[in-house]
Amino acid sequence: MRRIYLIGLVLLIIAVFIGGIYAITYFTSEKESPYQSPDDREPVAPPAPDIRTATIVSAGTTYPHRPQLEQAHLGGGKYDFNPSFEIIAPLIQEADLAIATLETAQAGAENGGYTSYPLFNSPIELSEALKGAGFDIFNTANNHIMDRGYTGLMDTLDNVRALGIKTFGTAKSKEERDTPFIEDINGIKVGFISYTYDINGVTIPAGHEYAINYIKDFHTLDPIIADIKKTRSAGADLIALYLHMGEEYLHEPTPYQKEMVRELTASGADMIIGTHSHVPQPLEWVSVELPDGSVRKSLVIYTLGNFCTNQHLTTGVPTDLTRYGILAQIELGKDMNSGEAWIEDVNYEVYICHIDWRHRVIPVSFILSSPPEKYHHSAERVQTIKSQYETVLEILEKYGFTDSKSDFLPLKNS
Repeated sequence: MRRIYLIGLVLLIIAVFIGGIYAITYFTSEKESPYQSPDDREPVAPPAPDIRTATIVSAGTTYPHRPQLEQAHLGGGKYDFNPSFEIIAPLIQEADLAIATLETAQAGAENGGYTSYPLFNSPIELSEALKGAGFDIFNTANNHIMDRGYTGLMDTLDNVRALGIKTFGTAKSKEERDTPFIEDINGIKVGFISYTYDINGVTIPAGHEYAINYIKDFHTLDPIIADIKKTRSAGADLIALYLHMGEEYLHEPTPYQKEMVRELTASGADMIIGTHSHVPQPLEWVSVELPDGSVRKSLVIYTLGNFCTNQHLTTGVPTDLTRYGILAQIELGKDMNSGEAWIEDVNYEVYICHIDWRHRVIPVSFILSSPPEKYHHSAERVQTIKSQYETVLEILEKYGFTDSKSDFLPLKNS
């Protein structure tokens, strides 16, 4: 009996010993306890950055004058404008989205024939060539798009859109006019808005005021501001505002233009891009302090200049710089986690509408880096182009802008 008692005692001691070792091992292990302090837990890694980028390019006014129509005419009512854009096309096609300003009706030969200044109506082959060069969208709010009246504008929109080209600034219905125009570019949603100061005296039929965004001389900005807010509310990350504004042939904006862009920047525009002056004007980073002390910023291109015209040979034009314009290259960025979007970088390419056997849009850098004979120039003519190019650069950078990253970039607005 005593032996049995001793054996039981020994077994009890062994069990207690083993249990103690197990308990010590369990409670001193690195296994996380459900009662650990939050400070003792492994930190949760933030989500990996998901930064998207996109590049848009924008070119100035295109409206063919009589010599361009004659050069492009193949006979039998057929036209070919492709040679005008084939040299600059690769720069356009590099972008994720490309916008051209169409400042001519495309209403068909049956609508008063093909004409140039003062009432433009061009063959649809012009739009075909612009699309072939890489343009995706036409900005159409300007003073010549209705040169064949309201019905001509409706025909123009039908003809252009049949090619797969989108438009903004004009509309075929009130519903279309009231629907914000937003493009998703690699996940970055950009809202495009366009207005013109004039429509050259054309009467819009009652009830069809939706056809074009028109404010006479921009005497009020309220409709534009309302569109900015509406487009932002519809989901746009960034707002690109195109304005057909200013004075023809001036190399600087008017005082009112400067006031306009500051008010529109404060109201939510991120990019303000001008047309109409037909010559290049300065670029500027605009910064506006709001009543609450915060700051809004915008990129302003007062005027892109012309893209492809014969305007410098038109009687009465006081400057040869109507041959020049810029292809604005704007890089955008967006953090897909936070939803924050910004202008990442801005560059531009200065081009000239050069005349040899055709009117051809050629980057000036190409001409200056090539033998004169490549583009059918004399050495003297190349020197003239170089001098004019230097003048254009001075104009573009007059307000301190340079075509490289600045202290403003990346341009972010909260």
